[in-house]
Amino acid sequence: MFSKKNNVSNSTESELIGLITQWLGTLNPATPEGIGDDCAVFQPAGDIHQIMTTDTLVYGRHFDNSISAEQAGGKLVNRNLSDIAAMGGLPDRAVLNLLFGADLELAWLEGFVKGLRKAGAGVNLKIVGGDICRLNPGLFISILTVLGTAPSPLTRGTAQIGDAIYVTGELGGSLRQKHATFAPRLAEGEWLAESGRCTASMDLSDGLAKDLSGILAKEQSAEINLHSIPVAHDAHLAAEQSGRSALEHAFCDGEDYELLFTIQSNVSEADFKMLWTQAFPQRRISCIGRVVESSGRAPVINTADGTAPRFTRGFEHFSGS
Repeated sequence: MFSKKNNVSNSTESELIGLITQWLGTLNPATPEGIGDDCAVFQPAGDIHQIMTTDTLVYGRHFDNSISAEQAGGKLVNRNLSDIAAMGGLPDRAVLNLLFGADLELAWLEGFVKGLRKAGAGVNLKIVGGDICRLNPGLFISILTVLGTAPSPLTRGTAQIGDAIYVTGELGGSLRQKHATFAPRLAEGEWLAESGRCTASMDLSDGLAKDLSGILAKEQSAEINLHSIPVAHDAHLAAEQSGRSALEHAFCDGEDYELLFTIQSNVSEADFKMLWTQAFPQRRISCIGRVVESSGRAPVINTADGTAPRFTRGFEHFSGS
């Protein structure tokens, strides 16, 4: 079962998902009902689509003792809600699975559940069941599966050539604080879905460098103006410690949980930003590029010289481990 050769570390996350999809065969429906987007979309009940997503929080991988139990619980909920937001949906019900060793402190578990409750209560999420499983000492894994609804689900791979590419907020340096304190962009996602102008959407969880290719169709590339990428203050602080540029942190760091989306090419940047500001005066958006034909070029292209940026690696679960 476990080996130093021919193991999963030789594959990227996208490659593993592709293999699992292939192995499932006809058991896996075509996207967006099947594997391949932020949420699975079921056949509509009337005018409303049912959507479902699941996410995991692992001690030592997604959090450590630098954050509180309450923050860890909130993060588990909000990671799922960020996927719901990316599709312009609203959360409804969830099931919770907890796996931990017998040495887990009861007080810590109470704090975790209270953090989960606080995050869920803010969006009227109901937790209706789940499971508990015992693991070896020192281990803690939590899995939350959320069901929701979306009148017009936003998906990936549906942008057209010439569409503008936008991001919300500021990017980079999330591990300093934001990864445990972010607010999922539910209202913003719902607004984008209702606007009729958004052609594709996803949340930024693995870094802009990786997620840009994830939102596009196979024959498309993202032509990006690197100077337009909104760099967070924490990205500059991270750069002081890492020796890498703040822009590289903004481009490659994961767990920003902002929205990455495309807007129809016939909508001017000035007009769209005016509409956005009217709806969300406190939420920054940035137009960072446009969708172009790939023509055999890299998935991400720097508008300055037409080549791929020198830093193009986002977060990968297994490669390089």
